[in-house]
Amino acid sequence: MHDQAAQFMDNYDQGLLADIEARLAIKCGSVPARLSDVDLSGYIDRPFVAGWRVPVVFQDNTTRRIDVLLTPWFPSVAARTAMVDHPGRLTWPHVESDGVLCLLSNSHDLDIDDPINVIDNLMARSCDLVDKLIDGAIVGRDFKQEFLTYWNYDLNDPRRFLSLLEPRGPSREIFVWHGTTMSVVAETEKALKTWLRHRFEGISERQLACETACLLWLDSPPVPSEYPQNGSGLLELVTRAGPAGLQAFQAAGSHNHSSVSVIVGAEGRGGPGLMAVRALGANGHEGSQSRERGFRKGKIPSDIALNRLLPTSIILRSKVLRADAPWVHGRGHDRRSAQLAAASAVVFGCGSVGSTVAVMLLRAGIGSLTLVDSDDLEWANVSRHELGGAAVGMKKSVELARRLQKDFPHAAITGSDLTVQSVIATEPDWFTAADLIVSATGSGQADRALNQWHKTTGRAMPIVYGWAEPYGVAGHAVAIGSKGGCLEAGVTKVGLSTFELTHFEERAAVEEPACGMHYAPYGAVELAFINNIVAELAVDCLLGRIVRSTHRMWAGRQAILSENGGKWTDAALVLLDGQIDGGRLLNRPWQACQCCSPDMTVEPIFEKFSLPGGTT
Repeated sequence: MHDQAAQFMDNYDQGLLADIEARLAIKCGSVPARLSDVDLSGYIDRPFVAGWRVPVVFQDNTTRRIDVLLTPWFPSVAARTAMVDHPGRLTWPHVESDGVLCLLSNSHDLDIDDPINVIDNLMARSCDLVDKLIDGAIVGRDFKQEFLTYWNYDLNDPRRFLSLLEPRGPSREIFVWHGTTMSVVAETEKALKTWLRHRFEGISERQLACETACLLWLDSPPVPSEYPQNGSGLLELVTRAGPAGLQAFQAAGSHNHSSVSVIVGAEGRGGPGLMAVRALGANGHEGSQSRERGFRKGKIPSDIALNRLLPTSIILRSKVLRADAPWVHGRGHDRRSAQLAAASAVVFGCGSVGSTVAVMLLRAGIGSLTLVDSDDLEWANVSRHELGGAAVGMKKSVELARRLQKDFPHAAITGSDLTVQSVIATEPDWFTAADLIVSATGSGQADRALNQWHKTTGRAMPIVYGWAEPYGVAGHAVAIGSKGGCLEAGVTKVGLSTFELTHFEERAAVEEPACGMHYAPYGAVELAFINNIVAELAVDCLLGRIVRSTHRMWAGRQAILSENGGKWTDAALVLLDGQIDGGRLLNRPWQACQCCSPDMTVEPIFEKFSLPGGTT
């Protein structure tokens, strides 16, 4: 039978192979044996096609064999090593069930031009790891520090648990919902049902039925020998969690459930981790009626109920996937997540700017978002909008809110098809309750109405206005804060900006073959930069970084400007400071206004500009 491993070696660079084998020979005193197809057959579902077997004498004077394993993409993909003479499964950390050693992180770097030294380094690290494992000092430590890895090696339940919990102590009662293939756990029944309604549109009240469960918080993670295999093993784990853990477990187990769900939590090297255990009665059924034998329904003491369940229970170990907001937004390490999760915003205008800004705010971690737009989505909007063709004919705000609510179930998202003016007149609570307003309406009149409301109510929260110039070559994000000028400092009586970066001799707006239908020609790629500065400024406002009114701009590439027959304004040339090729972020202080800051003067640097509309 033809040996494919030998064929791979025969067709490879023989000089390189000889150099590698010479280096490996230093480890074993002779040229290492090349692997055959039979040798590689033990690495099931691995892409290994060739390699060497290297005998190495370790610190305990025992010879153990190390396989150096190559994939078809070597050296672009690093070689791996495996311990042929490895102990039983989950005896040593960093040794997988087939003996492959875990030495490289998922973001490792290697020099593909120097595969000889890469393999030499890998062999040295492999031998050092095995020596440390033989010594035993790192075994318990590493099992605990990376406990989720080893727990997930030992699962016997395909069900996955999604966690909305705060991953911390103390041990406590929680709530669980069981779907067909997954379960979800949360701190309260209300929080759990809210998330489920957001995630699964149209779910019925009957389908929302939840049960009590428990979170056991341990002082240190369990090692593989402590993973529960039966009811008594689970009870040992519960006992480790102390009186609070036992109390929570008994409370969860005393109810008429089809199973008892336990989430086990502890701190590892990289932070907190969660594991799931379910206890089912004999044959996978709890048999609650037999457990209550001799007691009225629902009146059996919790300790007796558990004593009747655990001896015959089947223990299922499952993986927990965190879906709580801090994990979604920064894997628990983004210091901004708590502040943003507590924040709320209203976005007016869900078009090409507003729809993307709304998505970016949710991705940043904002906890509550209201979307307002009265327009329907049209086919001409699809290329620049977060919604696609399936939403054509629907209200932009309502449909966008519906879809985003499913994508971000931990947030609260609503949509309204009102106009700015009607909201100001009829729904003022949307403003007073918000921490931020974003206006991306593209309407000068709407922005002026919003600014007037803002002044009347004392400018208690910031408003960020965003818009694009023709062809998307430039764009603006203006934050009107509690200090500095209001919007009127930079717009005309009809709401048009008095400060622009680009100028076009011919009218840039394009008219459709319909009465009064005009649109600005630009694409999604150009718009991406503008959307980013609007969203970034909005987040800065929510984090309290912006107090005084400020103006941020994107000046696109000169080539696009020239291609569309435009040029930089004098104001742009000053800000660009000679960098007329563009592709730059620009900043300037927002001008003072007489209506809000009569004691302030306009920044002198801008007085010399001859701006569109006759303003200086």
